[in-house]
Amino acid sequence: MSDFTVIHNSRSHSTWRQKSWKLYLPIWLLANGMIWSGALLYLKKTPPTYSSEWKIILPGAKSSTNITLPGIGEASSSSDSPYSSQSSDPRQNYKYLAETNEVLQAAANHLNMSVEKFGKPQIKILDNTNLMQFEIKGDTPEQSQKKALALNKALEEKLDQLRKEEIIQQNRRLQAVLSGAEQKLQVAQKRLSNYKAQSGLSATEQLRDVSVNLEGLRRQRAETLAQLEQVTARFRQLSASLGLSSQEAVDALVLQSNPSCQQYLAQYSKVSAELASLSAKYLPTHPAVITKQMEKDATSTALIQKAQSLLGRPVSQATIEQLTLSSGGSSSSSSSERAVLFQELISFQGQQKGFQAQAQELGKQTAELESRLTNLSQKESQLDSLQRNVRIGEAVFSSTLTRLDLSNSNISASYPSMSVLSKPSLPEEPSSPKRKFVLLGTSLGSFFLTTGIVSLGLVSSKSRKVKSDV
Repeated sequence: MSDFTVIHNSRSHSTWRQKSWKLYLPIWLLANGMIWSGALLYLKKTPPTYSSEWKIILPGAKSSTNITLPGIGEASSSSDSPYSSQSSDPRQNYKYLAETNEVLQAAANHLNMSVEKFGKPQIKILDNTNLMQFEIKGDTPEQSQKKALALNKALEEKLDQLRKEEIIQQNRRLQAVLSGAEQKLQVAQKRLSNYKAQSGLSATEQLRDVSVNLEGLRRQRAETLAQLEQVTARFRQLSASLGLSSQEAVDALVLQSNPSCQQYLAQYSKVSAELASLSAKYLPTHPAVITKQMEKDATSTALIQKAQSLLGRPVSQATIEQLTLSSGGSSSSSSSERAVLFQELISFQGQQKGFQAQAQELGKQTAELESRLTNLSQKESQLDSLQRNVRIGEAVFSSTLTRLDLSNSNISASYPSMSVLSKPSLPEEPSSPKRKFVLLGTSLGSFFLTTGIVSLGLVSSKSRKVKSDV
C-alpha cells in the first residue's frame, strides 16, 4: 500500500470520527437533560412526607398466682407465655389488629380525618425479640407524630375491649360453674343438717366424748364395786364378831333402828329388872310379883308382835334378846361395847346399801352409754360421708369463686399488655422524597449513560478504522 493511500485513509477516519461525535453528543445531552430534569421536577413537585416511628414490647415471661385456702383447698391462676406455642405469636395478632379498618377508623376519628387520608402503618416484627416496630407517614412532622399516637391509642383501646369481652365470657362460664357448685354445696349442707337432726350425731367428736365418759363411768363403777367389796367384808367380819349371821345382823339392825322396838326393849328391860328385884323380896305368889310378871308378859308380847311386823316372820323372845344390845347377864361395859359394834354394823350396812345403789346406777348409765356409743358408731360412717361431701362442695365453690376473682385481675391472658419501648418520634427530615438518594441515583444514571455513549462511540470508531485498513 502506498504512502498516499495511508494518508488518505487516516484523513478519512479522522473525518468520520468527528462526524460520529457530532452525532452522539446531542444524544448524550438530550438523555442527560431528560434524566436531570425529571429528577429535579420530581424533587420539586413531589410533596414531602414525614414518617414517625415507635416500638412496642410484649411480655415474654410466664405469670402465675396460687392461693391456699386453709382447711378448704387452693386455687391457682396462671398465664402462659404468649410465645410458648410455635403456631401462635401475639405479635402477628397485634399486627393484624393494627391494620384492621376498625382500628384505623378509630385512630382517624381521634384526628378528625378519613381513613384514606390517615393511611396504613408499616409494621415490622423484629425476629428473635419481643419487639414490634411501627411506622406511619404524615404531611408534616407533627401530623405523623399525632397519627402515631392516635394509632397506638386506638390499638390499646381495641385490646382493652377484647380483654373485657374475654373476661365477660370467662366470667359467664365461671358463673355457671359457680352456680352449679353452690347448688351442690347447698344440697350437701341440707343433707348433713337433716342427718344430724335425725341421728342426734352432730359431730364425730361426740363419739370421743361418749367414749371418754363411758370409760370414766366404768372406772368409777369399778372403784365403787371395790369399795362395796371392802364394806361387805367388814360387815361380815363384824357380824361374825357379834355372833350373828348375816341375816341376823340385818334383823338386829332393823330392830335397833326402829324407835318403837327400842322403846319396847327398854320397857322390857326395866320391867325385867323390877321383877327380879321383887322376886328377891317376895314369893312368886305375891300380888306385886304377879302384877309385875303380867306387865313383863304384856311388854314381851308387844315386843314380839312389833319385831314380827318389822322382820316379816315369826320370832321368839330369845331371838329378840339375842339381837338386842344386852343379852343375858351382860355387864354394862360389854353392853356398851356391843352398842358401839352395832353402830358400826349399822354404818357398814348404810355404806353397803349406798355403794350398791351407786354401783347399780353406774351400771345403768354405763349400759346406756354403751348402747349410745354403739348406735353413734353405726351412724359415724354416714356422717363422715356427708361431711366429706360438704368439704368437697366448699372446696369447689371457694376455688371457683377465687378463680372468678383472679380472672378479673388477670386481664392479659390472651391479649398480653404491650409497653411502648420508644415513643413515637418527631421526624426532623422527610422520609420521602429522599433528596440525597434521588440526586445520587440521577448521578449514577448520568454516569452510566455517559459511559455507554462513550463506549459506543469508541467501538464504532475502532470498527471503522479496521474497515479502512482493509
